[in-house]
Amino acid sequence: MNRKLLVLAGSLAALLSHPVLAGETSPPTAPVEVVTDDYYGTKVDDPYRWMESGKDPRWMPWLKAQADHTAAAMARVPGRDGLFKSIQALSGEQVGVGMVRKAGQAVFIMRRDRGAEDPKLYVRLGKMAERVLVDPATVLGTPQALDWWVPSPDGRYVAVGLSKRGTEASVLHVVEVPTGKLLETRIPATDFGQVSWLPDSSGFGYLQLTGEQGTPSYYLNNVSKLHKLGSTGPDPLLFDRAKAPVALAPNDFAIVDFDRKTDTAVFAVFDGRRESKLYLTSRSALLAGKPEWRRVGDYEAQIEGAEVLGTDLWIKTTRDAPNGKILVTPLAQPDLATAREIRLPGNPVIERMLTVGNAVLVSTVEGAQNGLWRVSAAGEATRVALPFAGSANLLSKVEETGEAYIGLVGWLTPNDIYHMTPDGTLHRMNLTSSPEGYDPARYEARTLTTTARDGTTVPYTVIARKGTGAKGPGPLLIEAYGSYGYAYLPGFQTALMPFLDRGGTYVVAHVRGGGEFGRDWHYGGRGPTKANTWNDAIDVAETLVKTKLTIPKLMSIIGTSAGGVMVGQAVNTRPDLFTGAIANVGFMNPIRYVSEQNNADIPEWGGPITDAATFKTMFDLDPYQHIKAGTKYPATLVVSGLNDPRAATFHSAKYAARLAAATTSGEPVMLRIDFGAGHGMGSTRSQRDAMWADIYSFVLWQAGVKEFQPPR
Repeated sequence: MNRKLLVLAGSLAALLSHPVLAGETSPPTAPVEVVTDDYYGTKVDDPYRWMESGKDPRWMPWLKAQADHTAAAMARVPGRDGLFKSIQALSGEQVGVGMVRKAGQAVFIMRRDRGAEDPKLYVRLGKMAERVLVDPATVLGTPQALDWWVPSPDGRYVAVGLSKRGTEASVLHVVEVPTGKLLETRIPATDFGQVSWLPDSSGFGYLQLTGEQGTPSYYLNNVSKLHKLGSTGPDPLLFDRAKAPVALAPNDFAIVDFDRKTDTAVFAVFDGRRESKLYLTSRSALLAGKPEWRRVGDYEAQIEGAEVLGTDLWIKTTRDAPNGKILVTPLAQPDLATAREIRLPGNPVIERMLTVGNAVLVSTVEGAQNGLWRVSAAGEATRVALPFAGSANLLSKVEETGEAYIGLVGWLTPNDIYHMTPDGTLHRMNLTSSPEGYDPARYEARTLTTTARDGTTVPYTVIARKGTGAKGPGPLLIEAYGSYGYAYLPGFQTALMPFLDRGGTYVVAHVRGGGEFGRDWHYGGRGPTKANTWNDAIDVAETLVKTKLTIPKLMSIIGTSAGGVMVGQAVNTRPDLFTGAIANVGFMNPIRYVSEQNNADIPEWGGPITDAATFKTMFDLDPYQHIKAGTKYPATLVVSGLNDPRAATFHSAKYAARLAAATTSGEPVMLRIDFGAGHGMGSTRSQRDAMWADIYSFVLWQAGVKEFQPPR
């Protein structure tokens, strides 16, 4: 589970040790209780270990005090309310669609309507009028988050995951489409929505977690089961972990997917890396409890995805092909050594494949945007013309007809949904709308490059109102992610536009650790090479100063989720380069992964820690453990949600506590906690708008913009 998402001192009196603002009081101090760990001969002190359990009686009062203090401080920023209103106006006017799927005669649409707080699931049955199928605010009587949904092949049922907002702890329900009623099915611990329907829609396989939610055991020894509609009693296992085709470690995720056109079941094993182990068997044999597994490849094959087309298996692999290649091998006797190889013209980075009729759609990463290709069964590749440059998200396919649904979005273009007909033509569906009053012609997005300290060319994208750069250095927010091999591609955020309207500039640094240039780019900022991620961000920031787009006293830096490592270490390395920093639901104390629910992605960070070498790798990238007492750190806003299952709240809390105790700059270190949110998934529109209003107001405040200066 990707996070794609935390000086010894006696108190936290320094948490707000900046010049006192009118009406301001300091939050209560936090106890320091040092725990010293010995990692293979290296002793490491941890002054705020008590925050990790979440059960200490001091924990919630302290969090509440920090949250109240931060809310009060932001309320004193004069321009914050106006910025929030501008963000709310734009987001409220936008109609957004996140997913479209077709099954049988039913078309399902996940849409947030104009003015709504949450998306709802709608259905269109044939020529009948569209209607609401699932409203998460009312479906169970109390508001829920709709985490995921998967329709049956015939369109008569939809499996949906509902959870307490922000937790992503899904309970699986089944909706009967013609009536809109919930069946009696209730299956807890079905996070991630790993559901695969049987071709006849009589039931489905699913992944269920077995440990205690909120603890490091939650993901361990997960099981795959089969649920038949109308059945009573416990669901049987699809396979026994002890008898799987390959030995499974406790932290392995083992997932079964049923192909709808052939008698094939695909068995995939993941342990937190991009690659998977892949095996095949007959679906009917598996359901009969007598599978005969056919090995496709283990981790050394570097398989990153597979699709069934006719009697063949199409595989994306990066083995001997850092940008990826496609191998085609028979389902009956898969053999990568003799597989037919397909490479796309120009050798772009292959991102994802999706079978459509008698062809395969392939999305690629080409610089800082997506390309889209249609590859015939014979291997002939044809580029699909896109209406504009940006991100192309392969949403879903229609098995029977060869249709597909694709989402397109740009830095300045809101997400739109396109229907691809079997001939490969794209048709806009008119399901979404841009905010009224939004004019993309007022803004510009430019992708430039700089040379990193080791000679590597690193791209970055600058987004601003036209003419902003001509005014000289101005307020700027730089962001980078650089993890899991995910490319930071164009996306539209309504909250950004009011920030740009107030003179701000937003920059994305496409740093190593991401996937912009394939596997080599990913592994250039992963585990032992992770320092390249924050060094690339620093080098881009220095370029922004050299080109006079900004200066250090006007520049803030933000990292979200796994980007917490980037922002924390960038600030630890160059605290003088930034006037502000934002750690947004960040992974701030990586060596303490053993204390949180989400310990499934640790190979990305060079772990798990099993010896002195793996400890050093993870310790070297840990922001919390590299905070230095007596350092003049920039003003910092640390953002978290109490229900976060991906980067536990203690990461943010410990980081804020230690940073505040260490800094001598006199600048604020503030902890913003949303007690009804998690990692961002499941948050309402207003929750997201309020968070971004605080973040962008903080950036403008620290840059000295007059309208955002609190009274002294």
